[in-house]
Amino acid sequence: MRPLIFLFPHDRMDVGGNSAQIRFLEACSRFTLASIAYYGERIAGQLHIDDLLSVETTRPQPIFVIHWGPDIATLLERLDGRDVLYIAHSTGWGMTMPSQVPILCVSRHTMAYWGRHAPNSYIAHVPNVVEFPREAVSAPRDIDVLVQVRKSSRYLLEQLVPVLHDRCRVQVLDGWVDDLSAWFRRSKVYLYDSLEHWVDVGATEGFGLPPLEAMGHGCVVFSSVNDALADYLDPGFNCRKIRVHSLAWDVDAVLRAVAECHPSPPSPDWFMPYSPTQVAARLESVLTDIRRFFELTARSEPDIQDLWAIRRPTALQRAKRAARILAGG
Repeated sequence: MRPLIFLFPHDRMDVGGNSAQIRFLEACSRFTLASIAYYGERIAGQLHIDDLLSVETTRPQPIFVIHWGPDIATLLERLDGRDVLYIAHSTGWGMTMPSQVPILCVSRHTMAYWGRHAPNSYIAHVPNVVEFPREAVSAPRDIDVLVQVRKSSRYLLEQLVPVLHDRCRVQVLDGWVDDLSAWFRRSKVYLYDSLEHWVDVGATEGFGLPPLEAMGHGCVVFSSVNDALADYLDPGFNCRKIRVHSLAWDVDAVLRAVAECHPSPPSPDWFMPYSPTQVAARLESVLTDIRRFFELTARSEPDIQDLWAIRRPTALQRAKRAARILAGG
């Protein structure tokens, strides 16, 4: 197996896809050499992308693993001529993916997106690593409703939470939380409404880790089911849908869940696809295939017609369309 170099924009591993990417690095370290390099500002004592690109390529050649959505297009330019693997943690960043760059998707939602927008690419599904407690969830819960400010909608924070505050014990977490699982173990209900956040960003929820972790700790999850949340959320069976019709409905549904709460996470088998062992095995299988992909593409040119290139409007066509819109046509 060829060595992997995971590229990070900075050393804050507690934000965005960085924390999930670190788990992938640890999983890959089970079967091959995997290391970190940075491509933002230099960090004392740490490997930088310029150090790697300024020297003759070593043998065996490493595979560069990238993931930070807003930087993908720039990174692909800097890594031109190198073997690159993109792990997609979200979608909607607007770049076009060349067919020589395999795409690993952390959710089926993301895989479906790239299946449509990069039809000539190597695409596979590898879910994030999520670890859950093996012991029974039986401790008393002193929090009725848990909410995080991060990614929460204005409706949730400004309308639903204030009403619930007057009716039950609500805990609102602001800022980064080192051990979110400790809060899940104390809570009966967890509210997660991220659609507005992702609409504002212009991207999509690529996995939705907090609701899955909350389920693993026995919380009743109320959530939007947008984007990748639909991979595993099943309203009426393992969760409840939030933002249904009216504030009155949501308040009643949440209070009912609080009153009837009996912490019961899905069976351990349900979570097995997200376990470190199974994710590592899946990565090893896919990366073995990707090694063969790079060996073949080094000797051949892409010859499948670009489905989107023939449909992509030219600058002149875009200008004419804009003119018609402005003219009311």
